[in-house]
Amino acid sequence: MIYINSIGQTTQLPNYSCSENNASIQFTLSSSFHSAWNQTSSCSLQQCNTSLNDNNNCLSSSTPCFDYRTINNISYCAPGILCSILERCNNITQTCSSNSSVCVINSCCSPQAVCLPLLATYMCKTGTDAYYLYFRLHRNQLKPFILVIGWFSTGNMSNARWGHTASLLSNGKVLVTGGYSVTVGILNSAELYDPSTGAWTTTINMTNVRYYHTASILSNGKVLLAGGADNSGTLNNAELYDPSAGTWTTTSNMTNARAYHTASELSNGKVLVTGGLYNNSINLNSAELYDPLTGTWITTGNMTNARWGHTASILSNGKVLVIGGFGNSGILNSAMLYDPSIGTWTITGNMTNARYYHTVSILSNGKVLVTGGFNGYITLNTAELYDPSIGTWTTTSNMTDTLELHTASVLLNGKVLVTGGRRNGNNVSNSVELYDPSTGTWTATNDMTNARYYHTASVLSNGKVLVTGGINVNFVTLNSAELY
Repeated sequence: MIYINSIGQTTQLPNYSCSENNASIQFTLSSSFHSAWNQTSSCSLQQCNTSLNDNNNCLSSSTPCFDYRTINNISYCAPGILCSILERCNNITQTCSSNSSVCVINSCCSPQAVCLPLLATYMCKTGTDAYYLYFRLHRNQLKPFILVIGWFSTGNMSNARWGHTASLLSNGKVLVTGGYSVTVGILNSAELYDPSTGAWTTTINMTNVRYYHTASILSNGKVLLAGGADNSGTLNNAELYDPSAGTWTTTSNMTNARAYHTASELSNGKVLVTGGLYNNSINLNSAELYDPLTGTWITTGNMTNARWGHTASILSNGKVLVIGGFGNSGILNSAMLYDPSIGTWTITGNMTNARYYHTVSILSNGKVLVTGGFNGYITLNTAELYDPSIGTWTTTSNMTDTLELHTASVLLNGKVLVTGGRRNGNNVSNSVELYDPSTGTWTATNDMTNARYYHTASVLSNGKVLVTGGINVNFVTLNSAELY
């Protein structure tokens, strides 16, 4: 679904959008940040009656619609709209600046009343299902068009690269750093993607060339790059990017040089770095913490197993789940939990399959979805779920494709988008599939324009997914980028 917003931005959304008088609204139905996210809270939003068709009810459809009430107890039926785009009502008059919006007092977005766009009620009254509606203002009438979601190319990066990082900044831009280019070698270049224009611009180079590093968004908005490798070996240095100034500054070095490690920003603002590979020969079990307030690193408890090519996920309880990877005894199926409050690790249930080069995704229900990877013999299409509440793993349906070095992105509708990767025998994929947590099933969707692995995927604030770089089927490093 595509629309043009008030600043001329072309946007594709996973659910619903419409625009009128150069002002746009967008809807997401499975996000924890929309106006109907908590039906049991004090705002008392109720599910609309979909069996009737009048001004206050909805046609039966796949659209979850809610009953919004004004200060005069007038009812409006609309989906859950992203809180970040809603205007706040006037504190005194309880009115909205636009005649095309109404002030509602039972939104869950904030204690203050918010302005509900009246076009939202149209979505619930008409309903949508398999297709998406695009609206534009034409001679004061809204003209609908039916479109199907898919992929389209966006501007190319200045450098082809793989083994790089991509970070979504607080201003909505994406920062891409480092990586490897066949023509240039290991890179210290950095560039920015602006979703409002679809263009790339270079920013100041990093202090060090690096790939297989990590990038973490700190609570102050800066980006911490740590470790990786250059032409001389594994790195222990770290540096900070300041988006407001567009500059890099060095910060203190890690205790251990490492690549193929993980970095996770904890709820206390510190960054936990785990494991990794030292100079292509030593598997690390060490972990350390970066404190943005002091700019220093301190060691914390070691993992039971040394590992690299693993994943680390922050659970809803604040603990960090580390799974899989390549260890001293081979490829691992073990999983461990780090507790930031005491700085220690505990073993939790093992995965059904040993794997590395896999992906993990935190679902809206709190469970962790693990997909694909390599088990030492074959590339996997298996997927399994970790339940933090009981510490156990269960299998879920297999992906359509066997994949490693792919990406997995949790969309605003709660589904997981898996893109690209490498199949058995170095066969590179451009396939794309979606996992639906509500049914536990996979469905194929439109293929990417380019087959790629060792790429990145970033969910933008407008709901699109930006895929960058990687290696294609001919082992060529890519500078292309595309949007889902």
